[in-house]
Amino acid sequence: MLEAIASSSFAFWSIAALIVIIDSVVLLTPGEFVFAFNRHGKPVVRAAATPYLVRNKDLSFASLIFFARPFFVSSATVREVPDDELAALARQAAAHRSIYLYSAVTAFLLVVAGPALTALLDVSSALLVVLPVFYANAIIALADVIAARRELNLSHKALLSLAFEFIACPVLVTNLNKRLRDRSIVPNTLQLVGGDQALQHRIKANLEFHELPVPQMRLDQNG
Repeated sequence: MLEAIASSSFAFWSIAALIVIIDSVVLLTPGEFVFAFNRHGKPVVRAAATPYLVRNKDLSFASLIFFARPFFVSSATVREVPDDELAALARQAAAHRSIYLYSAVTAFLLVVAGPALTALLDVSSALLVVLPVFYANAIIALADVIAARRELNLSHKALLSLAFEFIACPVLVTNLNKRLRDRSIVPNTLQLVGGDQALQHRIKANLEFHELPVPQMRLDQNG
């Protein structure tokens, strides 16, 4: 199979897509769950009842699940955060949503434009057209991130790492949301789920899977 991919004219795009998929993985400490805000500013939590484990951590493809959207990490083992801190996260997500358009551009070049040009012309001609756009998009994305670094709570070290990664492999802009996730505020997962009992059941099952204490939930109170 690998030989067939390597000999194919679409090998470059296949390998690049595989790199993006592998890079999208986020490893979560037991008790942690990813979430994002919807258009109404309400948190949407993702939880697996029986997660896949890698090095005793939950494997999540959060970057792809919340493609071109900012996402954050919550934990069922921490205290609840004040409403104003949660609102600040929602405002940050809404204010910088446009930054993630660079991810959409990269994905389009990788999945649509590149393979289409390869089919019409050849892979060399496709790369001559698409690679400059990849790098231009990555450089503009980096400049946009630098301009908003304070609001995104990015350190100087994080910016240098981001610049190196985008220069070395501009397709990683697809997973920009992974690199920009803000962990300065980690809310309690249960304060985000509301009355969604199906989600509460999955969170409870996840905590029991990891043999973690299960806090009192509405589903327990209602039987």
